[in-house]
Amino acid sequence: MRPLLSFLTTLSLAAPLSALAEPGSVAATSSARLAALEARIAMLEAELAQRPKDLGAYTLPTGISLCGQPVPLDRPEVRERVEREFYLMLGDRDQVVLWTKRARRVFPVVDAAVQKTSACGDIKYLAVIESGLRPAVTSHADAHGWWQFMSPTAREYGLAVDEAWDERADLDASTQAGARYLRDLARGFGGDWALGMAAYNTGMGRLNRAIDAQGTRDFWALDLVEEAERYVPRVIAAKAIMQNLQSYGFVLPVEQGYPDEPVDIVDVRIDGARVSVLDAARAMGVEARTLRRLNPTLADTHLPTGRSFGLRVPRGQGARVTAWAQGGGRATRAVEAAPAVTPRSKVAQRETRATEKPRAHTVARGESLGAIASKHGVSVDTLRKLNRLGGRDHLQVGQRLIVRR
Repeated sequence: MRPLLSFLTTLSLAAPLSALAEPGSVAATSSARLAALEARIAMLEAELAQRPKDLGAYTLPTGISLCGQPVPLDRPEVRERVEREFYLMLGDRDQVVLWTKRARRVFPVVDAAVQKTSACGDIKYLAVIESGLRPAVTSHADAHGWWQFMSPTAREYGLAVDEAWDERADLDASTQAGARYLRDLARGFGGDWALGMAAYNTGMGRLNRAIDAQGTRDFWALDLVEEAERYVPRVIAAKAIMQNLQSYGFVLPVEQGYPDEPVDIVDVRIDGARVSVLDAARAMGVEARTLRRLNPTLADTHLPTGRSFGLRVPRGQGARVTAWAQGGGRATRAVEAAPAVTPRSKVAQRETRATEKPRAHTVARGESLGAIASKHGVSVDTLRKLNRLGGRDHLQVGQRLIVRR
């Protein structure tokens, strides 16, 4: 490409285009073609400049910090650990693009929580590492949601977690909890955010034991399990890349990512009868998939009962849903009507369930965990816990699953 451009430049110097471009002449036609070719070459060169370079052409920014604390890249071992995560992320460019697109709707929520809790703004990159900025991710250890909270810690920080409603998947509530938890962890280590983030991953007790045994509070000097040692460098690498996207060949600014969807939030309370998400969506005039997508906190096939909760619906549907909720939240059909329960009737209910409802299910060809959960009126999360299934476990035909205790 360059030799051709040099030849064209030499030609233009030897015979200026203006001198050759007499109207109607052969030279004028050639001049027009040459100008078009030069424009095409310029466009191709611009495209080539935007294509990803060899990874070795990229370097970490100088003076990188984490929560205002300098990362000691002058220590060869530290630089190597951070560069490992840095180059692995740059090699997975599709994932970085998706992170950037999701960041448009997630990062402002994190920034607002940081202001309220006096946490560190860099925790947004920890959320990138934890969940990829997605609400419904569940780990093999049953950590769940945007910040991958375990259930006990989530409840400790004020999040509602039960079989029907799981606020670990609520962006606003879980982000407030995540910011406070990370702030508290960092304070527990004297304001050291690297240690605080490491504790978020590996547990405060385990990290304190390592510190006591090894006699150092320098995160970079601690001998930890590999996952914990890689965790903080991954946060740093995500920050380095996402704060300098154009420097690493990404032309998509965060502002062009996925926007927030306009919604109405309706206070709903279901008492007496269980209502399935599908029936509720039908009665509200909302697609079931839309209702679940806007409300990832819905953790079961049925709406929560006996408690108030805020239900997000598409903008403009609020009045209709409010009318439905004020009418008692009755759907087109009610499921499992619940009579008044006395201590004696509870025993009777258990005996009835034991005789009328199966406690196990044999997997048939083509069945998914979601379909089995829906069939037996339990959540997918419950099935996973009862059968100790991880997020990547696959069902086998003939496999026997426990569906209730």
